[in-house]
Amino acid sequence: MPCTAALAGYRSNHHREETRMKLLKLAAPLLIAAALCGCASTGLGDKVIVKALLLDYHQNEYLAQVLVLEPQPSADAGEAAETIRLIEGSGSTLAEAIQEAESARAEELFYGQNELLLLGPGLQEKGMPECCRFLYDNSAGRPNMAVWGINRPASEQPLNEENAGAVLDSIRRLGERGEYRTYLYQLASAQGGGLLPLVHLSEEINVQMEGLALYKDGTPAARFTGSETVLAALLSGQTGTGQLRVEGESGPVTLTIRSPKLIYECVEQENSLHLAIRLSGHVEQMTGENLPASREQRRELLKQFNTQLEQMAQEVIRQSFTPGIDPFCFLSRFRNRNEQLAIRLEETETLYQPGSVEFSSALQLL
Repeated sequence: MPCTAALAGYRSNHHREETRMKLLKLAAPLLIAAALCGCASTGLGDKVIVKALLLDYHQNEYLAQVLVLEPQPSADAGEAAETIRLIEGSGSTLAEAIQEAESARAEELFYGQNELLLLGPGLQEKGMPECCRFLYDNSAGRPNMAVWGINRPASEQPLNEENAGAVLDSIRRLGERGEYRTYLYQLASAQGGGLLPLVHLSEEINVQMEGLALYKDGTPAARFTGSETVLAALLSGQTGTGQLRVEGESGPVTLTIRSPKLIYECVEQENSLHLAIRLSGHVEQMTGENLPASREQRRELLKQFNTQLEQMAQEVIRQSFTPGIDPFCFLSRFRNRNEQLAIRLEETETLYQPGSVEFSSALQLL
């Protein structure tokens, strides 16, 4: 009997030990996961996320306004509301202005999620390329963040803690619906003239696409508006909004186009190069006053609209393809056809003469 009791006690203790080890094995992954989650949650604990950057130049001084995302405690357990805060800085250089803004917060600014760079009117007129190159080489800039010019100076505080969220969402939607887009890396590396999309912000927080500024030698050389902006987007390889505005006899007419695209053909003839560009696509809808009802009449009207689009595109090309300006990379197309001949014609500026690049529009009714 003593042996039997001892054996029973041993089995009972052994069973409890096995149970304890099994529980430890089951709990170990949970403990490790909890530890890892705890570490991950504190990864940005000493940083605040930057959502947008507004830079300007006014009265010989650079202005930097940084919009940061600050989590706020919420009444709901386990949730946190996000609040946008504005911090500012100024200085005789762009670096000083950004550094002063950064020093306004005890936390480090995290630029890894910065989506937008806004440039005020002063910086648009002077120093835009240098600003983009500085940010590209600096931690404050992300190569693929969108860049927009804004009509209101930073000194007026067009963005504040109350309207910033709505304004940034509106600007972001402009790009989503196909308006012309440009990014920091493009403007920072642009050697042949860059295009800066411009937005108009009213005091009622109404954001509208205003046009494009074409730069040469660091300063604005031309401005495109309306359908010129859409054509510039197509020439840049973007899809555009799919809508072109032309003038009819009774006022403006909007053409809604399905799958607009450009077809390029570079031809070499007798020591010369010629680039032909053709716009193709189908017009799904014409919107305007007093438009003809019959399909045949609309087809004839579309021929007139095609002519208008050709004239608009030729004007965009004339201003944007000159010595020192080539935002649509026409030179690359010429060089791909015959590099030596293209270089020779470029040196004599023959490539930039009227007729070297011709645009035709062949839109058809759907």
